[in-house]
Amino acid sequence: MRPDIPRGIRNYNPGNIERTSTRWQGMALDQSGDSRFIVFSHPVWGIRAIARTLITYQDKHGLRTVERIIQRWAPDSENNTVAYVAAVSARLHVGPGQAIDVYDYRTMLELVRAIVRHENGPGPLPGGDWYGEPMLAEGLALAGILRGVRHGDCMDAGGRATPGAVADEVSA
Repeated sequence: MRPDIPRGIRNYNPGNIERTSTRWQGMALDQSGDSRFIVFSHPVWGIRAIARTLITYQDKHGLRTVERIIQRWAPDSENNTVAYVAAVSARLHVGPGQAIDVYDYRTMLELVRAIVRHENGPGPLPGGDWYGEPMLAEGLALAGILRGVRHGDCMDAGGRATPGAVADEVSA
Protein backbone atom coordinates (compact mmCIF):
# COMPACT_ATOMS: atom_id res chain seq x y z
CA MET A 1 0.00 0.00 0.00
CA ARG A 2 1.26 3.51 -0.79
CA PRO A 3 3.02 5.34 2.07
CA ASP A 4 0.91 8.47 1.47
CA ILE A 5 -2.18 6.53 2.58
CA PRO A 6 -2.94 7.29 6.26
CA ARG A 7 -1.51 4.85 8.77
CA GLY A 8 -4.93 3.72 10.02
CA ILE A 9 -6.03 2.86 6.48
CA ARG A 10 -2.72 1.09 5.69
CA ASN A 11 -3.06 -0.98 8.87
CA TYR A 12 -6.74 -1.76 8.19
CA ASN A 13 -7.18 -0.15 11.62
CA PRO A 14 -9.16 2.99 10.74
CA GLY A 15 -9.75 3.82 14.41
CA ASN A 16 -6.01 3.74 15.16
CA ILE A 17 -6.52 1.36 18.06
CA GLU A 18 -3.28 0.98 19.98
CA ARG A 19 -1.59 -2.33 20.65
CA THR A 20 -2.26 -3.86 24.06
CA SER A 21 -2.43 -7.42 25.36
CA THR A 22 -5.90 -7.79 23.78
CA ARG A 23 -5.97 -10.31 20.93
CA TRP A 24 -8.57 -8.90 18.56
CA GLN A 25 -10.46 -11.01 16.06
CA GLY A 26 -9.04 -10.34 12.62
CA MET A 27 -5.58 -9.23 13.78
CA ALA A 28 -2.97 -9.83 11.12
CA LEU A 29 -0.53 -12.59 12.04
CA ASP A 30 2.37 -10.24 11.33
CA GLN A 31 2.23 -7.24 13.68
CA SER A 32 5.79 -6.09 12.90
CA GLY A 33 4.61 -3.40 10.48
CA ASP A 34 3.63 -1.01 13.27
CA SER A 35 5.02 -0.88 16.80
CA ARG A 36 2.22 1.31 18.20
CA PHE A 37 -1.04 0.39 16.46
CA ILE A 38 -2.74 -2.94 15.72
CA VAL A 39 -2.60 -4.23 12.17
CA PHE A 40 -5.76 -6.05 11.04
CA SER A 41 -6.05 -8.50 8.14
CA HIS A 42 -8.94 -6.61 6.50
CA PRO A 43 -10.76 -3.31 7.09
CA VAL A 44 -13.92 -5.03 8.35
CA TRP A 45 -11.97 -6.29 11.37
CA GLY A 46 -10.73 -2.79 12.17
CA ILE A 47 -14.29 -1.47 11.84
CA ARG A 48 -15.51 -4.27 14.10
CA ALA A 49 -12.87 -3.34 16.69
CA ILE A 50 -14.06 0.28 16.69
CA ALA A 51 -17.66 -0.84 17.22
CA ARG A 52 -16.78 -3.35 19.95
CA THR A 53 -14.78 -0.67 21.78
CA LEU A 54 -17.70 1.76 21.57
CA ILE A 55 -20.09 -0.92 22.87
CA THR A 56 -17.73 -1.51 25.80
CA TYR A 57 -17.62 2.23 26.49
CA GLN A 58 -21.42 2.30 26.74
CA ASP A 59 -22.00 -1.00 28.55
CA LYS A 60 -19.08 -1.17 30.97
CA HIS A 61 -18.16 2.47 31.45
CA GLY A 62 -21.57 4.18 31.08
CA LEU A 63 -20.33 6.52 28.34
CA ARG A 64 -23.42 7.60 26.43
CA THR A 65 -22.57 11.02 24.98
CA VAL A 66 -20.26 11.99 22.15
CA GLU A 67 -18.28 14.14 24.57
CA ARG A 68 -17.62 11.34 27.06
CA ILE A 69 -16.99 8.73 24.36
CA ILE A 70 -14.45 10.85 22.48
CA GLN A 71 -12.75 12.03 25.68
CA ARG A 72 -11.96 8.37 26.36
CA TRP A 73 -11.24 7.44 22.71
CA ALA A 74 -8.91 10.38 22.08
CA PRO A 75 -7.69 11.88 25.38
CA ASP A 76 -6.51 15.49 25.58
CA SER A 77 -2.96 14.32 26.24
CA GLU A 78 -2.62 13.21 22.59
CA ASN A 79 -5.43 14.96 20.71
CA ASN A 80 -7.42 18.12 20.25
CA THR A 81 -10.38 16.49 21.94
CA VAL A 82 -12.55 19.62 21.72
CA ALA A 83 -12.24 19.64 17.92
CA TYR A 84 -12.76 15.87 17.77
CA VAL A 85 -15.97 16.10 19.85
CA ALA A 86 -17.23 18.96 17.67
CA ALA A 87 -16.56 17.03 14.44
CA VAL A 88 -18.25 13.86 15.67
CA SER A 89 -21.22 15.73 17.14
CA ALA A 90 -21.72 17.54 13.83
CA ARG A 91 -21.61 14.26 11.89
CA LEU A 92 -24.22 12.73 14.20
CA HIS A 93 -26.33 15.93 14.33
CA VAL A 94 -26.37 15.81 18.14
CA GLY A 95 -25.07 18.05 20.88
CA PRO A 96 -21.85 16.91 22.60
CA GLY A 97 -23.74 16.15 25.84
CA GLN A 98 -26.80 14.54 24.23
CA ALA A 99 -27.28 10.85 25.00
CA ILE A 100 -26.79 8.41 22.13
CA ASP A 101 -27.23 4.64 21.87
CA VAL A 102 -24.42 2.79 20.11
CA TYR A 103 -26.70 -0.22 19.61
CA ASP A 104 -28.75 1.84 17.16
CA TYR A 105 -27.45 0.90 13.70
CA ARG A 106 -27.61 4.39 12.18
CA THR A 107 -26.00 5.98 15.26
CA MET A 108 -23.16 3.46 15.31
CA LEU A 109 -22.67 3.76 11.54
CA GLU A 110 -22.32 7.54 11.70
CA LEU A 111 -20.19 7.40 14.86
CA VAL A 112 -17.76 4.97 13.22
CA ARG A 113 -17.71 7.06 10.02
CA ALA A 114 -16.93 10.18 12.04
CA ILE A 115 -14.13 8.47 13.99
CA VAL A 116 -12.59 7.04 10.82
CA ARG A 117 -12.75 10.46 9.13
CA HIS A 118 -11.21 12.24 12.11
CA GLU A 119 -8.47 9.64 12.63
CA ASN A 120 -7.45 9.50 8.96
CA GLY A 121 -8.51 12.78 7.38
CA PRO A 122 -10.86 12.98 4.42
CA GLY A 123 -11.12 9.91 2.24
CA PRO A 124 -11.73 9.57 -1.50
CA LEU A 125 -15.44 8.66 -1.29
CA PRO A 126 -18.38 11.10 -1.24
CA GLY A 127 -18.60 12.97 2.05
CA GLY A 128 -14.90 12.36 2.67
CA ASP A 129 -15.46 8.74 3.69
CA TRP A 130 -12.85 6.00 3.38
CA TYR A 131 -15.31 3.11 3.24
CA GLY A 132 -18.76 2.69 1.73
CA GLU A 133 -21.75 1.55 3.72
CA PRO A 134 -21.48 -2.13 2.63
CA MET A 135 -17.98 -2.42 4.16
CA LEU A 136 -19.02 -0.52 7.28
CA ALA A 137 -22.19 -2.62 7.64
CA GLU A 138 -20.13 -5.82 7.44
CA GLY A 139 -17.81 -4.62 10.20
CA LEU A 140 -20.76 -3.54 12.34
CA ALA A 141 -22.47 -6.90 11.80
CA LEU A 142 -19.31 -8.65 13.00
CA ALA A 143 -19.68 -6.55 16.17
CA GLY A 144 -23.35 -7.53 16.53
CA ILE A 145 -24.86 -4.29 15.22
CA LEU A 146 -27.39 -5.10 12.51
CA ARG A 147 -29.52 -2.78 10.41
CA GLY A 148 -33.17 -3.08 11.43
CA VAL A 149 -32.54 -5.11 14.60
CA ARG A 150 -32.84 -3.29 17.91
CA HIS A 151 -30.64 -4.31 20.83
CA GLY A 152 -32.35 -7.16 22.63
CA ASP A 153 -34.50 -8.19 19.65
CA CYS A 154 -32.24 -11.20 19.00
CA MET A 155 -32.51 -12.66 22.50
CA ASP A 156 -35.24 -14.61 24.25
CA ALA A 157 -36.09 -14.15 27.94
CA GLY A 158 -33.28 -16.54 28.89
CA GLY A 159 -30.66 -14.57 26.94
CA ARG A 160 -30.43 -17.14 24.13
CA ALA A 161 -30.20 -16.06 20.49
CA THR A 162 -33.43 -16.20 18.49
CA PRO A 163 -32.35 -17.11 14.94
CA GLY A 164 -35.56 -15.76 13.36
CA ALA A 165 -34.71 -12.15 14.23
CA VAL A 166 -31.25 -12.49 12.74
CA ALA A 167 -32.46 -14.42 9.69
CA ASP A 168 -34.99 -11.69 8.89
CA GLU A 169 -32.22 -9.09 8.94
CA VAL A 170 -29.76 -11.13 6.92
CA SER A 171 -32.32 -11.80 4.20
CA ALA A 172 -33.28 -8.11 3.95
